[in-house]
Amino acid sequence: MFELILQENKEKKNQPRVSLGLRLKVSGYETVCPVTGAIDDFRTFEAEVESIQGQLDRIKTEVKDLFERSSTQGKLGLDPHMAPGEIWAILSGIKEDDEFSQSFNSLDEVKRREVAEHVLTQCNIFSGKAAVFSSRYDEATAMMT
Repeated sequence: MFELILQENKEKKNQPRVSLGLRLKVSGYETVCPVTGAIDDFRTFEAEVESIQGQLDRIKTEVKDLFERSSTQGKLGLDPHMAPGEIWAILSGIKEDDEFSQSFNSLDEVKRREVAEHVLTQCNIFSGKAAVFSSRYDEATAMMT
């Protein structure tokens, strides 16, 4: 998948110049596309590779969170097309506060905000799970702490 692209270094004849490339295959054609610029020292190349690894790690974390949210939502029977009141009815039935928070936080941000608006405007925030919700909800992030 990744390939080293060697280039002629016109400025420094005895020193290599390299790029990291990605081999692409489309409709029977194949080519290597550079992922980095042309680099003529190892430290710069190493920094570019570490940057790419960091980006891949962030994407890996996003995908892990996506699958975990999907698993949590599936276990509870949550559907992103449900009305906020229906979602709240399911969430408020969760006995453990940590599981309750995790389940709420597993919703996408738009749905979390919709559910929060429902709870804060339609429920008694002085008792039950609505009280727990209102004390732990952070409006800036739309998450429960």
